Amino acid sequence: MSAMHSATADTYDRHEAEFEIGNSGGKGDGDVGPDKELAFLMAKYATGRMSDLTDRDIAIFFGRLWFASGEDYHIGRRHVRDETSTPLVLDWRAPVSEHYYRASAHDRRGVDRRRRFGFKGATLTGFEDEDLRLGEDIASDILTAEIERPRTGPMRDIVATIQPEQDELIRRDAATTLCVQGAPGTGKTAVGLHRAAWLLYNYSEHLRKAGVLVVGPNEGFLAYISGVLPTLGETAVWQTTVQQLTGTAAAERTDSHEVAMLKHDARMADVCERAVWGHVGRAEDGGVTADEALLVTDGGWRWRLGLNYLNKSIETARATCQSYDGGRKSVADAMVQGIRRQVELRAGYSPDGKWATKLRGSAAVKDFLEAVWPKLNAKTVLRKLYTDAGFRRDATRGILSEDEAELLAVKGRSFKLSAADILVSDEIGARLRLPDPADAYGHIVIDEAQDLSAMQCRAIARRAGGGALTVLGDLAQGTTPWAAADWETQMRHLGRAEFSAQRAQSGPTAEYTELTAGFRVPGVIIDLANRLLPHLGVDVSPARSIRSDGSLDFQRVADLASGVRQAVDKALAEEGLVGVIAADPDLEAVRAALPESDRVETVAASLAKGLEYDHVVVAEPSAIVAAPATGGATVEGVGLRHLYVALTRAVSRLSVIHTGPLPPELDRP
Repeated sequence: MSAMHSATADTYDRHEAEFEIGNSGGKGDGDVGPDKELAFLMAKYATGRMSDLTDRDIAIFFGRLWFASGEDYHIGRRHVRDETSTPLVLDWRAPVSEHYYRASAHDRRGVDRRRRFGFKGATLTGFEDEDLRLGEDIASDILTAEIERPRTGPMRDIVATIQPEQDELIRRDAATTLCVQGAPGTGKTAVGLHRAAWLLYNYSEHLRKAGVLVVGPNEGFLAYISGVLPTLGETAVWQTTVQQLTGTAAAERTDSHEVAMLKHDARMADVCERAVWGHVGRAEDGGVTADEALLVTDGGWRWRLGLNYLNKSIETARATCQSYDGGRKSVADAMVQGIRRQVELRAGYSPDGKWATKLRGSAAVKDFLEAVWPKLNAKTVLRKLYTDAGFRRDATRGILSEDEAELLAVKGRSFKLSAADILVSDEIGARLRLPDPADAYGHIVIDEAQDLSAMQCRAIARRAGGGALTVLGDLAQGTTPWAAADWETQMRHLGRAEFSAQRAQSGPTAEYTELTAGFRVPGVIIDLANRLLPHLGVDVSPARSIRSDGSLDFQRVADLASGVRQAVDKALAEEGLVGVIAADPDLEAVRAALPESDRVETVAASLAKGLEYDHVVVAEPSAIVAAPATGGATVEGVGLRHLYVALTRAVSRLSVIHTGPLPPELDRP
């Protein structure tokens, strides 16, 4: 480590000096000055590397392997070498490190012994050895202690405790799109984040240029996971919410529940398609008839394009072009080509590009195009869809009912956009012109993907370009009004076909896996939450926990706030974070009764997804079930899913405080 520290410091000093010389106009040795761009990048790299080597209170290594070949390696979060560049610690993402996670007594993979180290921060606390040659799998106390370690802040990496089934998902190649259905506590979020780090390590040339993006449900969730990738040595990953990614965070108004549900519906994509392409006309709309061709003057020449030729050009462009603007250009090109042939036949020469540009700009060509294939922008089309009743009828006929189409109508002069309107506008924009490949990400990790609407999925898919996706979620935790009912449909909205290997080759596919083994949530708490599964309307397997510890208690009290306060006071006597989860309308009253402590957090049930606490106090489950959803509407089933989420945020202890009867679905024993 000291040698690497010194080498990094030397790199920084040298390139910082070159950068300063380059900026001051000085020259280096010889005729060529220093490459100040390279110097800047190297100095920037060295700065991050220095921080990585010195500033983190984390263990550099956590395991060791002895192979039958005689080789042995330490496995850790970083690659560490000695003064002769001999590896001392292998990065956990290196191919050899795979054996650390997957070797077993029944499949040794050439490994004789495995050692696990225990740490508290960067301080070694112990180690234990496992001799795989004995043919017996042995439970690891260090592994168990690390999994059950109390929460003391944001999410930690799981690099020292990755399980074989998780490692297999993390190390899938960059071209593979994964859909991971994960029950609470199965580590699906950690799998997605560690996969992002693994991909950047193993496919760095492509992905560091194209970028890796993590999309989360809200800013609180992003804050919770923000420290994981840096501890894995990766800081070049963008993390954002779906609202920030699609621009819907800038919405100026809120739709009613009914209107929002319609605008988030997949059928709106078909409406957008028709609204855009419905502007395409026929040659007759440009004043051309069977008897009167389009006249185009070119200096002293007069050229004519006939009705059949122009309509055929329009039809060909409509059938072959993927975007509206591309089709308009195709028609213009066909018009120029038609006149070029006439020039070659009658004038005896082949015009150049300058001539073609001039011809496209002629009044006759421009006026004809504007009549049959007018220039459009997304805002113009959206406004017309919402304000022009006749245009709206044409765009929605056979797709929406008349009553649904009327929900899109905007009356009055004000035209402020809601979040759903911005998604519809984004869809329209994609029909007008193809996304710039330079704006696409190399890989996108989507967490809590079950909560995305069809239109949100489509917007994310456009930003993926041809890159693969890692899609994470739990159908049982779908808490938005438009939450997915199944993964096949959701993956089609994300631009990936269903999982069946027998399907027609209609597009990129996804591989599906379901994680059911819980490592973080104790069995007694998982068993309670599983009682709700039959009532959630989704086909997912019940979770099972590998943990037999943990505690669960119910308390019926006369006053909710004071009952929650007593439960929190009791919880604070134990180690770890305490999360108090209440129905959104009850949150402020509950928060006011709690002690001030950096170990206590209050969270609305609608925002608790993805978080975890050592001790969770769930306040009034019936109120959580009955609380209205976004927009003030009560959506059937969403309240029960909020409760399912709340119950599964505890990684050690759960207290359920209630003044009234419990929800019948909870079926308290």
